[in-house]
Amino acid sequence: MSETELTEFEHPQKAFRLKFPKHWEHRVEKEGMSCGFGPYERDNVGLWISILPARIDTDRMHDDLPKLFQQALDKAEATNLRRDESLQHFGLKADRVGEGDGGNYWIVTGGDLVLFASSQVPEAEREAWNPLFEQVMASLKVTREDAHAKVKLAIELCGALREAYPDQDYHLEEDGVRGKDHRLSVDNLFREIRDAPERKERLLKKFVEAVAPSKYSKYGHEQWEEIAHRVFPVLKPRNYIRKGTTTERLITQEWLLDVVICYAIQSDDTIRFVTDWDRDRWKVDDETLHKRAMRNLVSLDWPHRLEGARQPGGGRLIMISTGDGFAASRLLHPDLHRLMSGPLGSPFYAGVPDRDTFVVLSHHPQLRRKIARQVRKDFNRSAYQIAPQLFLVTADGIAPAEDAT
Repeated sequence: MSETELTEFEHPQKAFRLKFPKHWEHRVEKEGMSCGFGPYERDNVGLWISILPARIDTDRMHDDLPKLFQQALDKAEATNLRRDESLQHFGLKADRVGEGDGGNYWIVTGGDLVLFASSQVPEAEREAWNPLFEQVMASLKVTREDAHAKVKLAIELCGALREAYPDQDYHLEEDGVRGKDHRLSVDNLFREIRDAPERKERLLKKFVEAVAPSKYSKYGHEQWEEIAHRVFPVLKPRNYIRKGTTTERLITQEWLLDVVICYAIQSDDTIRFVTDWDRDRWKVDDETLHKRAMRNLVSLDWPHRLEGARQPGGGRLIMISTGDGFAASRLLHPDLHRLMSGPLGSPFYAGVPDRDTFVVLSHHPQLRRKIARQVRKDFNRSAYQIAPQLFLVTADGIAPAEDAT
């Protein structure tokens, strides 16, 4: 294989990548759950890699994996189970010994995934093909480090929640932890810890303390008349809505670029996003929900004093800090242009890299380039991302600004 030109395969859902001979074909089936590699001209030679339907902390499986794999092999024609030291992750290998069969089985654990691989090789051609498939397997790299770290965090969080609130019967669920009457995502906590790992213990403790089960006793049971005045629009990046998770149920409205409008119910110290279950229970349509949320947004106070300053190179910058969790939502305010064009001129620019940052600035090229770079930096390191680019605000509305970085 060292003399063969290689090409790289990247799994469509970024689960793993590997290298295989460029003149081979590859196939992806079942939305990436199975991937095959082998020569075009042979239908009895190939390697299939399948993702097993589990999301676990694979670091904890190393001791149990040989026994589990052996139990599976007892039902197949395979022998010589051993550790495969050539793999980039912990994995086991066995020889297929069926009639005329010269291939191998592998089971590999990496990140939060368990992979099962099987090579099909005629026994008489074992020496010709097995070294190639072994090198393909040696190049395999699971690329789900964040997903693995998130699973480990969810396990740790679940344990802390069970200890603090045993009556809630907390248990792990895809992308989060579920109690009797609520579900908790670890996404924001994970991003906060990733950005400040030295604060992990404090952040975890604060999260657990904030999850007083009584706060969630009415979640999913609120009446529209009770909460209508506490519904607000919230800007979120489109990739916050992920297929197969509870975020798929959020009520959203298209906005600009990769940003969508969601809706949240404000409580004393938390917010909860509005889902289609809520809408159906309230018997309100999307238009009614949006109009009421915008009306509530207009009723929010602006800071009595807007922190701003003229910049040395020219132009004016204003940071809008509200302390209510809806600073960025004010970009949707229908009177934004009228309120800010006085000190800034018209048109002007606005940036919302994250939930709590809302910056507006005058139409000045040097200042615009400087703030555009800062907005992108803030977006990349934030746990509550919204948009990495600036927006142009005119009397006619809001539009994406041209890239100035």
